[in-house]
Amino acid sequence: MESLLVALDKSPEALKSIHYIVRLLAPAQEIQFILFHVLPTTSPDMLKKEEMQRIEGLHSEHPHLSGYFWRREEQERMEKTFHEAKHLLLEAGFSESRIRTHFAVDFTDVAQIIVNEARRLECATIVLGRRGVGRVKEFLLGSVSSSTTRIGRGLTVWVVD
Repeated sequence: MESLLVALDKSPEALKSIHYIVRLLAPAQEIQFILFHVLPTTSPDMLKKEEMQRIEGLHSEHPHLSGYFWRREEQERMEKTFHEAKHLLLEAGFSESRIRTHFAVDFTDVAQIIVNEARRLECATIVLGRRGVGRVKEFLLGSVSSSTTRIGRGLTVWVVD
């Protein structure tokens, strides 16, 4: 079975890649989708005690997140995007049992995290959108889509504009 890691962010354009997949692949039922997002990290000193306890509880369920902390608001935005993306895939006729969600926390380069997770989860393809940063900013800082394409050797990378 082919697995696609669909990297989503919180931008309004994030669901463009889902619309593209639906147009291109429906009704290919042998595909498994892993909806993926990288949350920005925050210092534990910036979180309330209850928030720390909630995240520490999640660390046991998600060992790859151990030691990293993030804001609840960021997680809620991510979950909303996951819900919308999943809804679009279900409407197109894809099976719910073949749609999973997964997230990591931004502790290094986002593109490297995406590629590492795709390999770890045995995904042959990464799908991500282009955010449309300006040419100067992209030249100076690079872009996640450009970096993912560059370092994703052995993987197929779809960049949806």
